Amino acid sequence: MISDNLKSVPTGTPGVYCMFDLDGKAAYAGQTSKLRSRLRQHFIRQDSSVVSYGRLDIWDIAYVDWWETPETDRAEQKLLSAYQPYLNFDAEITPPSGSVDLEIEQPDGTVELVSEEERAFRSEPYNRSKQKLEHLLRMVDTIKLAGHSDATKKTLYAHQRIFHENVSEFLGVEPEEAHTDLSDWVE
Repeated sequence: MISDNLKSVPTGTPGVYCMFDLDGKAAYAGQTSKLRSRLRQHFIRQDSSVVSYGRLDIWDIAYVDWWETPETDRAEQKLLSAYQPYLNFDAEITPPSGSVDLEIEQPDGTVELVSEEERAFRSEPYNRSKQKLEHLLRMVDTIKLAGHSDATKKTLYAHQRIFHENVSEFLGVEPEEAHTDLSDWVE
């Protein structure tokens, strides 16, 4: 399905893209000299640095908007400024200098990565909590075996925050309530 959906993305074309999670929140934005190849690298081959180092948990991503543009640096800054994706924490987010021909509200295309039925399944708090815990465990193993950078630490904390939100939703408590003393939970 993903491979077929990527056929709508032009080959050999420079551009920018923004990935959106199951809740429709901007998760990650990037730029590339070859749009389709880069998206294949993220979602088919899964060998991009943001996937292989665990920054991006592709199970969380529902769709990707993309724009064709030769002005990838400035266009990426415009995307980062407009969306402030939560996994682009190492990028300096500043509005681009000068104007850039990029209509944020009108992407050139959208790649749906999962069906509505799959999105509903993945969005269930139980399923999200389990998947995020598995992702965290893989990240901890990677850090143990390969070391870590400041970006890896920030990534682990970002996913830990998401896991906390997922578990809170699963348990039916507000995230702030989850910080209370355990004795408050025992009857």
